[in-house]
Amino acid sequence: MSSIKKTWKAIRRNFRSFRKNRAYRARFHFTRYYEKEPIDEKTIFFESYSANNFSGNVFYIYKAIADDPRLKEYRKVIACNRKNHAEVQSFLEFHGFTDFELVEVHSHEYCRAIATAKYLFNNSTLPVYFIKRPEQVFFNTWHGTPLKTLGRSIISAPNEIGNTQRNFFMADYLLYPNEFTFEHMREDYMLNELFPGKYALNGYPRNYVFYQTSQQEALRRKLELTDKQVIAYMPTWRGTVARKSVQEQLLAVRYFLMEIDKRLRDDQVFYVNLHNFLNTELEFDGYRHILPFPKEYETYEFLSIADCLVTDYSSVFFDFANTERKIVLFAYDEDEYFATRGVYIPYEELPFPRADTVQKLIREINDPVTRPYPEFVKRFDPWDDQDTAAMIRDQIFFGSNELHLIDGTSYRNGKRNVLIFGGSLAQNGLTTSLRGLLNHLDTEKYNFFVMFFKQRVQKYNYVISDFPKGISYISIQGWKDITIMDAFCQLLYYRFNITSGFVMDHIDRMFQREAKRIFAGNQFSDVIHFTGYERNIAALFGQMKDTHSVIYVHNDMRKEKDTRSNYHIPSILRAYRDFDTIVAIRESMVPEIMDLVPGIPQDKIKVVHNVNNIERILENAALPLAFDENTESTHTVEEIREILDDASVFKFIDVARYSPEKGLKRLILAFEDFSRNHPDSALFVIGGHGGEYRELCEYCQEHALKNVVLIQSLSNPFPILAKCDCFILSSFYEGLPMSIMEALILDKPVVSTNITGPREFLEQGYGELVEDSQQGLYDGMVKAYDHELDLKPFEARAFNEQALQEFYQILK
Repeated sequence: MSSIKKTWKAIRRNFRSFRKNRAYRARFHFTRYYEKEPIDEKTIFFESYSANNFSGNVFYIYKAIADDPRLKEYRKVIACNRKNHAEVQSFLEFHGFTDFELVEVHSHEYCRAIATAKYLFNNSTLPVYFIKRPEQVFFNTWHGTPLKTLGRSIISAPNEIGNTQRNFFMADYLLYPNEFTFEHMREDYMLNELFPGKYALNGYPRNYVFYQTSQQEALRRKLELTDKQVIAYMPTWRGTVARKSVQEQLLAVRYFLMEIDKRLRDDQVFYVNLHNFLNTELEFDGYRHILPFPKEYETYEFLSIADCLVTDYSSVFFDFANTERKIVLFAYDEDEYFATRGVYIPYEELPFPRADTVQKLIREINDPVTRPYPEFVKRFDPWDDQDTAAMIRDQIFFGSNELHLIDGTSYRNGKRNVLIFGGSLAQNGLTTSLRGLLNHLDTEKYNFFVMFFKQRVQKYNYVISDFPKGISYISIQGWKDITIMDAFCQLLYYRFNITSGFVMDHIDRMFQREAKRIFAGNQFSDVIHFTGYERNIAALFGQMKDTHSVIYVHNDMRKEKDTRSNYHIPSILRAYRDFDTIVAIRESMVPEIMDLVPGIPQDKIKVVHNVNNIERILENAALPLAFDENTESTHTVEEIREILDDASVFKFIDVARYSPEKGLKRLILAFEDFSRNHPDSALFVIGGHGGEYRELCEYCQEHALKNVVLIQSLSNPFPILAKCDCFILSSFYEGLPMSIMEALILDKPVVSTNITGPREFLEQGYGELVEDSQQGLYDGMVKAYDHELDLKPFEARAFNEQALQEFYQILK
């Protein structure tokens, strides 16, 4: 597609998003108010559960503020959404409140409020475009003690922490109701080194309602429930943000409610409160004993009158335990649920009876004995008998010191913080070299943070979960905050390479703002653009002042511009000029870089070789061959094993992405010629992303090349590599491929085209260099097959030690 067509397509796509997507549009509104309007010292903003309702901790803080005559002059703004605007209005009026303004999420009024309100109270996250200004006071209460793992401990989605993590970084206060939550939130959102505010260890504002016995009695009388057993059912949500399996869950809920309704007595009322996604879909007509939670009451206000709580994996039982009343866990899908979910406490260790059928559930509800759980209450609800909402109000507005506050900076270890941009974590050489480095870094001297874009690493979550324990990370989520003029200058710069002073001023301001959005004012001693390609990261790191900036060069950048969509020449050249250090992964790159950027000082360029993950390579090579969920191949696992186990077959292998520069087509053509004379041979090609896979599959099929095995997206290629006889590299150009050293670590002879990157390494005696052609590859295969390669062993551990010392020398 031509450059003009691509540009026009991008303009149309962004215009369509601006017109149709309210959240996309809101970042423009927010940026204008953030940049232009002053802080309103008398405005207080409240948002609960991303404005899906107005309840929980934030409601009780609002109540404490609204009831205080000393704060009468303050403007109180509450977030809602389009669907629940009337419901929230009615709810507040039912409770007798008139002193409030409702603003709908992503509207002009909402954006103005979060950009200018002096005080902000939230129990989840503000939108991805929110940036806290230094004058603002941001109090985040969160919304529960977690049973299910959070942050980096989420098994299926460790990358989806971005907006939550940065909201925590921006907060002035983070509230935790017990030491258990405090420890896990700090660890799994990696807050110790980057949270500058104060931790408040106090009871949850919403839980104080469990101690208001006279209020509970009055509510039971009002609702005519004094002679009823009130059972509250609050199951957890079983879907994900990406997969809202509403209908599937509704079917299960309807079935169980029908069965429960049949078995309840007339003096029992079963009140149901489902997740927001389900509540609006479930109809209650036809039930005799089952009702929804009354909408006019705040959830915990009504829950406080329940005689029994039925839940499953929801953290609500931590809160309801304050009552010391009966709790029953209705876990009808326990095995299925925990197959993809981790927990902080083994489920079987919870001190509550469990039921997996309706019959068992009813038996537990009707059991007159409530098993006591005093140690559980002591551990998880130590401070809930305090009026924390009033304490928060008095702390923020009147300077009282009743909250138990801990300075967040007291958890810092004094080490330097080093930030590394790791790219998409795809199955390629860049990720292999990054993982090798991460597994050898000295975390006793430095705090290392890997950064990536949340969406781009979605397919490679397993890499994040595999980060060493001492390595933290930051997940970038959301679009840049931007003005209309910024958007215009971005178009001129990235699409037309216009670098006038006016354009670059807007680009620089945009990325200074982006640094505040992502890092919330946190500083790093060093920032390392490890992939060396991503233009936005080059611009972002260039605007991080008082920081030592490093950019890697992994390949011949003149040639890479034709194959990488995220490679923007003006951005990269500017980074080479402005960054403090340029890292080349081999010596021969130094003159290439100096030729690319005339006038650049040679002492600015440092050589740092890639680190090999030796132990992991050896461990993975010993594992049985297994395809991943997304692996594609021309052969089945069984067929591949049959070839690998046949000692009479001479097996070649190349590991490279399916891109033209890797020369895989000519490798297959060379092997096609070779196999005519050597039918007892096979060729394996294992690659990650790249557009050539289908084309090569079709060629092999059309030419009946049954002894050519093509595999795409295989996270562990080492069981195959370990059983092959020769590694052969067919690239037209390279940096220094990790795959060559991986083959040498597994004692495989290496043949490579005589190109700059591999030549520098292999000519030391580690491999055979052949003519950079199809014929050269053919000749190399013949020499390998005839055992005419005389190569010396590769001392991988010594190489690693040298490479690590080179890396530490580039740090500030």
